[in-house]
Amino acid sequence: MGIFVGGFKFYLKYKFGLAAGVPAAVINRVEEKDNAEPLVDIKQMGANLFFGDRLKDKNQVLLRKSVAEKVVAASEKLPDGVFFIIYDAYRSLDQQKQSWDKKYKYFKDLYPTESEDQIIKRTRAVVADPRAGHGGHQTGGAIDIGLCDGNGMPLDMGTPYSGTGRNIRTKSSEISEQAQKNRNLLYNVLTQIGFVNYPNEWWHYCYGDRMWAAYKAKSECFYGMVK
Repeated sequence: MGIFVGGFKFYLKYKFGLAAGVPAAVINRVEEKDNAEPLVDIKQMGANLFFGDRLKDKNQVLLRKSVAEKVVAASEKLPDGVFFIIYDAYRSLDQQKQSWDKKYKYFKDLYPTESEDQIIKRTRAVVADPRAGHGGHQTGGAIDIGLCDGNGMPLDMGTPYSGTGRNIRTKSSEISEQAQKNRNLLYNVLTQIGFVNYPNEWWHYCYGDRMWAAYKAKSECFYGMVK
């Protein structure tokens, strides 16, 4: 697959540190050619994984088959005593709308004097806007993930999962040295096995979706929204 037309300049800016990331408008221009790979339950794959509050009591945590296999393979590369904790995986468009509404209300209450456009901009920075289509989580190719100890206690990642502010960026200098080491460990283990990190959220990784393709300078991806 070739480099996506019109998006290459944004990709280069990101690669050379001149931009925080590839714009959403460029990501959304990536063509989806879904390969019909099934969703599987990662809880049934026998890996020693932990799950965040939203997922730990669910019967199933779904991801595309290749994505789940890659997470399991990456978990085996972690140092002794360090484990993955999964905060989010596949979620439907209705669930995405609920996430959008919750975060929108949070910013609306936190910044009551800001304009509607400013609130929407803040919300879009941390949640894919379901009114503009679907995000990576609706493809089964995106996962929100962190590190924890053997009791499921999250390691110091600098901020809580799904936090806000500049320090949630993966390469933040506003967090402790230990938190930076933990983020680097998460990043290295997952990217070495094919994942792409969304640089504005230390916890968001993807494979096979539009974001993955855009950050790989590809014009097509092989996961679309799960029907």
